[in-house]
Amino acid sequence: MAVAALSLLGLFAFPLWRITLQAPQYPDGVTMYIYVNKLGGESPGTLQNINILNHYVGMKYIEEDAIPELQYFPYIIIGLVVLGLGVAVANRRWLMISWLGLLIVLGAVGIYDFYLWEYDYGHNLSPNAPIKIEDASFQPPLIGTKVILNFVATSLPHTGAIFIGLAMLLGAGAWWLKGRNSDDGKSETKTPVKSPKKDNLVPKSALVTALITATALFASCTPEPQPIEYGVDACEFCKMTIVDQQHAAEVVTEKGRVYTFDAIECMVNYVQKEGEDQFAFLLVNDYTQPGELIDARSSTFLISEAIPSPMGAFLSAFEQQGAARNIAEAKDGTLYNWTELKMHFETAGLSYFE
Repeated sequence: MAVAALSLLGLFAFPLWRITLQAPQYPDGVTMYIYVNKLGGESPGTLQNINILNHYVGMKYIEEDAIPELQYFPYIIIGLVVLGLGVAVANRRWLMISWLGLLIVLGAVGIYDFYLWEYDYGHNLSPNAPIKIEDASFQPPLIGTKVILNFVATSLPHTGAIFIGLAMLLGAGAWWLKGRNSDDGKSETKTPVKSPKKDNLVPKSALVTALITATALFASCTPEPQPIEYGVDACEFCKMTIVDQQHAAEVVTEKGRVYTFDAIECMVNYVQKEGEDQFAFLLVNDYTQPGELIDARSSTFLISEAIPSPMGAFLSAFEQQGAARNIAEAKDGTLYNWTELKMHFETAGLSYFE
């Protein structure tokens, strides 16, 4: 059981998955490796080459910082290792099968999350792509091979997946051996009589501990906002570097992916394009508190030509309605709530591309 738990540490040394693209211009193929905590390739320029290819069809840039799973997956693996070692020490058969079940469930969730990641990158294409193909999908296969334009994309598990399989196999073996040893012991020795009350106390307390640990593992997947790194982060919509601390914005998907924007108008355009339902957080800078992110859905917005914003919509946000009203009177502007602002963008066709 202990070896089963420690096997998961192999995920930090070997890639879990690989995606290879082959084409006439790349006869040897371009292979990207996906680790539990990072991305890699056969050469230092692999990721750059893939992003260049993706750019032509409007796919998003693949960046480690834009994939929150690479941040919290290591904690989940460490948690499973620690929990598995605790099960080995407790030496309880039902805990062994519970750990194995948790590992299988998390593995299935991880594969589904990987599918959603592939779907997002293959379907959410930029409208300004140099190459546009109507109703095209550039999603690589989850497992197997798929022809995409003149490329052959191959997606397969890698060495890290073997360590997960080994952990499952050893965990199941520990559970089976523990059951067989218990049966042998019953035939050789007389089982001492214990009070039902004492028999139940230890499993219940152990169950509570296991449930708390599992809850903590799943809680680490909860989507949370992240601070914007001004002068470093780029706008997801227009690709400009974010520097304005009074007009920046951020969204967080239900899966925990964080996207930043250099202007509120970029965020509004992006949300309307992608669909608001998929976002857990919509955040904007408070104009009166530079760098402070506030909830866009409860904010008051001001459009005033006296207050320029980075992409030309003259749009600012305020947490306090009174402050927004005062500035609107002084700067001759119009106030909106979140719903009204979205309607204004739709009816006015506001987009800096036009």
